[in-house]
Amino acid sequence: MRVLVVCTANICRSPYGAAVLAHRLASPKIEFVSAGTQATTGRIADPYMVEAAQRQGYRDLSAHRSQPVLAGILRASDLVLCMERGHRDYLLNSYPMMTGRIRTFLETPSRDVDDPTGLTPADYERAIAVIENGAEQWADRIRRIGPV
Repeated sequence: MRVLVVCTANICRSPYGAAVLAHRLASPKIEFVSAGTQATTGRIADPYMVEAAQRQGYRDLSAHRSQPVLAGILRASDLVLCMERGHRDYLLNSYPMMTGRIRTFLETPSRDVDDPTGLTPADYERAIAVIENGAEQWADRIRRIGPV
């Protein structure tokens, strides 16, 4: 099973979200990757998120390099979790054959994970808390339906 986590630039929310899910669902049967709807290839992860992942004991994000959401990575994914409804809508419009596999990271209630890039530490911590919450909900769902 492959889970793709999507944000805009693939340097902040999506790498952190993929790391949280990988930690909570540690399984050789599930691959967690991330990409961005407007990402350029090769950018490093946001230093604040690298430190936050390290602090929580998640996988090391210092080696992360951004990548765009391309058709190949999208089609190879069993579940696509988008940080914003706008990301979800863009991908569903661009890849209608993926309907059913593209969801939002926060579905109850349906809302977005706000992008903290370039904002205050408090904004980063709010985003981290929201990502942690969404990851816990998805981890529970994946445990019930996936090969864990």
